[in-house]
Amino acid sequence: MRLYDRITGQTLNGLPEIVYSGRYLLRQKATLNRHTPLEIESLLCADGSGRCQLDALTSPFATPEEDTEADLELFRDAVTSIVRLIATGDEHPSPLMPAAIVSEQGNVNSLEQKLAEVLKAGHLHSIAKRPRIDLKYEETVTDVSRARRLTSSTYTHLASHSECWQSMSLLGVTPRKVLARFSEDDYSIYENRVYARLLDELDKYLTRRLKSLQALWDGLEEALAFSQSADLHYLLIREICALWGETYSPEQTEQQLKETQSTLEMVSAQLKCIRGLKQDGLYLQVPRSLRVGASLHRTNILTHDQHYRHVALLWDELHNACQQGNRAPAQVLEANQQLEQDYSAYTGLVLRQALLRYGPLKDGSASWANHEISIRQNGLNWQLMVDNNTKLELVPWACSCALPDDTKKLPSQHVICWPGIELEDSLDAVLIGCALRVSPMDLYVVERMGALVDQVLTRVMLAGYAVPVMPLPGLVAVTGQMIKGLKVQGSQLQVLNHIADQDAASMQVSFAKHARQELGRAFDSRLKELQVLSRCPVCAAPSELTSQNDGGFSSICKQCETKRYWRKATGVGWEYQQLLNGIDIFRVNGRRSMTFPVDRNH
Repeated sequence: MRLYDRITGQTLNGLPEIVYSGRYLLRQKATLNRHTPLEIESLLCADGSGRCQLDALTSPFATPEEDTEADLELFRDAVTSIVRLIATGDEHPSPLMPAAIVSEQGNVNSLEQKLAEVLKAGHLHSIAKRPRIDLKYEETVTDVSRARRLTSSTYTHLASHSECWQSMSLLGVTPRKVLARFSEDDYSIYENRVYARLLDELDKYLTRRLKSLQALWDGLEEALAFSQSADLHYLLIREICALWGETYSPEQTEQQLKETQSTLEMVSAQLKCIRGLKQDGLYLQVPRSLRVGASLHRTNILTHDQHYRHVALLWDELHNACQQGNRAPAQVLEANQQLEQDYSAYTGLVLRQALLRYGPLKDGSASWANHEISIRQNGLNWQLMVDNNTKLELVPWACSCALPDDTKKLPSQHVICWPGIELEDSLDAVLIGCALRVSPMDLYVVERMGALVDQVLTRVMLAGYAVPVMPLPGLVAVTGQMIKGLKVQGSQLQVLNHIADQDAASMQVSFAKHARQELGRAFDSRLKELQVLSRCPVCAAPSELTSQNDGGFSSICKQCETKRYWRKATGVGWEYQQLLNGIDIFRVNGRRSMTFPVDRNH
């Protein structure tokens, strides 16, 4: 069995010890768990069984932690909703949690409304205290003193079992034990089994629902607190609030937070009530081993009894609410494969949002600083290209588990994009190893992608700074020596700072008359790069560069006080540092501050 590992780019001959859903592509046809044939290049995803059997090979699927299931479900719904917006023609919907999902998940649904009515009317409590029962008769041999009712077979049994005699005389036998009939209440009738299993299923549903509501409430509270935070930079707040504002205004957020809180309290009270019913009364009389099929048998009691008929109604509502959890393995497989496709489309959306500051993308490309930036989808992956050279490759993977150890060392251009559902707080760094958290549940999602893109494109810009244009004709050198911002040494010319338009035109004329065309193009390229470098990357205001003798520079923006340093590192190589308010903290500044090493060959 040949598989292709999307993360490491390696080909496997056989199944790994643990199979991660969505990580592998098939290189040959196979059948998964004997129910779904998979073609070549099909995604190998989990089908909900926890087992991966491809023909004769078997390995377990990695399973997510139980406490992340609510967040995972919310993540799935959000990604699916956003991708649907893209499919309807909205090229740039907000990549944050959609309003439809927040409203749908945060408000009371039909099952919870029905359950509230039934609990308020006391139907379930009435059943718990005064259930319908049946009489169950048993025949057993017991002491004469305990026998209350004899059976039709008592005398026959006594005649044939002398060990039950106390004594025998001419008058007859005096029994010591007799076969007697005992009756007891039978609580395990079908209707009571339905009641008991309904409480079990409601307990499970409400527990999941409570976790989902708590996750949603935490997200709304985080968004509301974020907009009112005093320790974050105002540009970061403005940018993220603009994205959130496409989904919710602050007033709507506060209102939805109250509605979600109300639903949370209601569901919590219902769960407490259901668990109370399981601690007393009828529930304890019905063995847990007695099960009920998904389709109810409509008995007269379940149809007409004033209390039990509400059990049947709740059962139907619960079955409808949990339809997604009752899917066949083939349907689960198809849904997981579609999630990987949707997550790839969502990652592309976040990438396009991050690139908006570099200009609008037309047909996936834009012109910037004499370079052509373009994005391209290659299978599920996304590539960021500069002048048709791949500078960054994003590998979207909707992994619901913690990333395995073998994904922590990848080529520098490859970055895994994954939801990071298991992370509580990851705002101290942009990347976690070789992975980037990309999720609609993360307010910083565009900031993370933007910081990564900014680093890649800043490296492109720095690669050309102070690189000499050579060999320089003498007449061009004479012209260059008189222009501020240019440095001429012998037959080499360096563009170290932005020069006036008139001086730039003079140099271009001199190059056109006295130098080869490629030298003129190289000079034009340096000028356009310096035009970008000479503007503050945070506020876009002009920011003069102060060149250093070693080919580096420093710059301080007079408008927002952003400080930039391009210098030799303490060890080997170079370092670029960009500080806002004197600090480089991602949580505070987002993509507006950064520090990273650069390999420089000149």
